[in-house]
Amino acid sequence: MSQTQAKILQEKAEMFERRAESATDPISKQHYKEMAAHYRSLAVEHLEVHRDEPAH
Repeated sequence: MSQTQAKILQEKAEMFERRAESATDPISKQHYKEMAAHYRSLAVEHLEVHRDEPAH
């Protein structure tokens, strides 16, 4: 995976954040917040794994 992949994961996190903000019921809101947190942590892990690689 690449830097681009981390960016995609971050964008998904932001998309779920927006869905959480617009959700009307608490269950959906919570679900979207959890999904956002999940994608955000994947993006962070991804960046940490690839941080030591030389630039392409």
